[in-house]
Amino acid sequence: MNFFLKSVVAFSSFFFFSAAFAQTVHTKQTLSVDSAVSLALENNISLKEESITLKGLERTNKYSWNSVSPSVDAGASYSKPVAPSENGDGTLSIYGTAQISFTPSLYTTVKSAKMNYENGKLSYETAVKTVELNVRKAFYKILYDKDNIKLQEQNLESAQKQYQQNLQKYNQGGIPRLDVLSAQVAVENQKPKVQSAQTTYENDLASFKQTLGIAQDVELELEGSLDELLNIGEITIEDVEMNSAEIKALENKLELAKTAVLASRLNAYAPTLSAGYRIQRSKTGSADAVDSGTLSASVTIPLDSLFPWSASAQNVASAKDSVENIELQIEDAKTSLKVSTDSYLRSIAQSKSSITSLQASVNLAKETYDMTLTAYQRGSKDLLSLQNALDDVLAAQVNLKSEVYSLISSILELENVIGVPFGTLIK
Repeated sequence: MNFFLKSVVAFSSFFFFSAAFAQTVHTKQTLSVDSAVSLALENNISLKEESITLKGLERTNKYSWNSVSPSVDAGASYSKPVAPSENGDGTLSIYGTAQISFTPSLYTTVKSAKMNYENGKLSYETAVKTVELNVRKAFYKILYDKDNIKLQEQNLESAQKQYQQNLQKYNQGGIPRLDVLSAQVAVENQKPKVQSAQTTYENDLASFKQTLGIAQDVELELEGSLDELLNIGEITIEDVEMNSAEIKALENKLELAKTAVLASRLNAYAPTLSAGYRIQRSKTGSADAVDSGTLSASVTIPLDSLFPWSASAQNVASAKDSVENIELQIEDAKTSLKVSTDSYLRSIAQSKSSITSLQASVNLAKETYDMTLTAYQRGSKDLLSLQNALDDVLAAQVNLKSEVYSLISSILELENVIGVPFGTLIK
């Protein structure tokens, strides 16, 4: 019996720790920037909503011809006189009708449905690009946050070491107490900076997980480093075929507006044709059944459009105005695209130049700190000079990382604006 109980306990313990280990493994996830994008596109709620909208537009486009579908119905009736003087036999009637109409707007309805579907696809593609842009920028922002934490922690560690050295020298009578207090103040001043960097990282990571559809308790590790982007080659768009989503959407909108002009003209001036057929069988009492059928056809020609002040004539004029407005919007969008493209290219060039200068600044700051530390240890430099030199090293390193993040952000924004796949301009 004891052996049985021990076996059960051992098995249960093994199962429990195995499950706990499996859960721990399950809650860790490593992502590259591309896998993060794939995960976001799979789980993003806004994209799922856009997909539902697109399916509706596709369905409308598929059956846009349904206005010419015949209207068919059938019915039955029974009547019987109740006056004593009349024949008491009842009459049973069974009938069926079919009607069809050919409106002048059929062509434009089909064309508009197709254009709306094309616009829906473009809207979905734009939403996908927006999600991908945000994910990529957030990915690199988190890499920057991690680097910033590391730099702030290194600075804190250096300040703590300096404090310990000063305390030891003070205890040996080598330096005044003021130097110890100054070193201790530097340590305390650095601690909130580390905490602030950590808080920023945790907030950005939480938002990133939400965007990807990942549970907050998942331990997420990102592959890559901002250092990999320090040697990005020349960024040019000379041989790149631009495909602005904004301009394409406006061009589709212009086609819809032109279709609306044609539709308003057809509604104002073109005739409407309709035809119908009714078949009926009636039987009264013991008499033979009587069959009858009726065929009808009509043509309707609108005449109020002949008057320039009529509503239909005004609809045509308004539709033409919409075409002219959209054409102006396209011209303005092309100008804006040129301005935005040039602006991003200037920002990229500035960032690349700044990165070169900041790399040199980091090296110089480190060399200055090493020399100042040596001079301080020999007594020819005071503690304030040493602390300033250390602050300069940290500032140069943080500025370098920040500029690298600004560079990749500008490149991503440029790729998004000109409508090329992300990664096209990075060589």
